[in-house]
Amino acid sequence: MANVTIVGFLRTNTGDQIPLRTDSVAEGTESTITTDANLTVVAQSVGNYKPGATVMSGEITAPNGVAYAYILRQGVVLAVIVPNVAGVSNKEAMLSSPVALRPGDEVRVMANTATNRMASLLVKTNQGTSRIFVGTPSGAGTTNLLDITDSNAIGDTLQGQTLTEACLLTVDGGKVVSSGGCWIRNASGQLAGAIPASNPTTVEPMWSSVNIPIALNFTATVVTNA
Repeated sequence: MANVTIVGFLRTNTGDQIPLRTDSVAEGTESTITTDANLTVVAQSVGNYKPGATVMSGEITAPNGVAYAYILRQGVVLAVIVPNVAGVSNKEAMLSSPVALRPGDEVRVMANTATNRMASLLVKTNQGTSRIFVGTPSGAGTTNLLDITDSNAIGDTLQGQTLTEACLLTVDGGKVVSSGGCWIRNASGQLAGAIPASNPTTVEPMWSSVNIPIALNFTATVVTNA
C-alpha cells in the first residue's frame, strides 16, 4: 500500500466551490480530507472553512482505488459522496442529501489499492438517512456488508426505513454472482432487493433509484465465486 494524494471539490447551492486536497493519505485507512491549502491559505475542515454554506454536490478522486466518501459530523454520517478513481469520471455527483455546514464538519474518504476487494454499499433512505456498509470478500462465499459506524447489519441500522437511492462499489466484477451486485435479504433469507455493482477503476459509480423497505434482521450481502 502507498501514500497517495486525494483531491476534489464540493459545490454549494450558490455555486461556490470548496477545493479539497490532502497529501500522504495511507491507502486502506479512512482519512480526513481538508481544503486545498494552495487555494485556501491553510488546510482546514470543510465546516471550518465555510460554515453556513449548503453543500449540494461534489467530486472526490483517489489515484488507485476508492471505497467511499462522506461528510461527518460528531460521529454521524450526514451525507454520502460518491467517489471516483482519478481519470474514471466525467461529472460531479449529487450528495445523498444537502448539508448545511457547521464548524467541525469533515470530509472522510477511504482510499484503497486498485486490487483491494472491499465492497461498499452507499445508501439513502426515505427519511433522509445516509449510511455506508462495507465488507471484504476473501474468496468464494458470502460477505456481509456492515455499517462503518457501528458494524451493525443493515436491518439493525435502518429498520423501518426504505432505501430510495443506492450505489455499490467493488472491483470484483465477474466474481460477483449475487445478481451482479448486492443482495438485500429479509429475515427468512428471501430476496427483498438487488443493487447493481460498479467497478470504480473502470467506470464512474452512480446512484441507482431503488425502493427497498428494510426491517429488522435484514442483511446486505455480496456473493462471490472466487
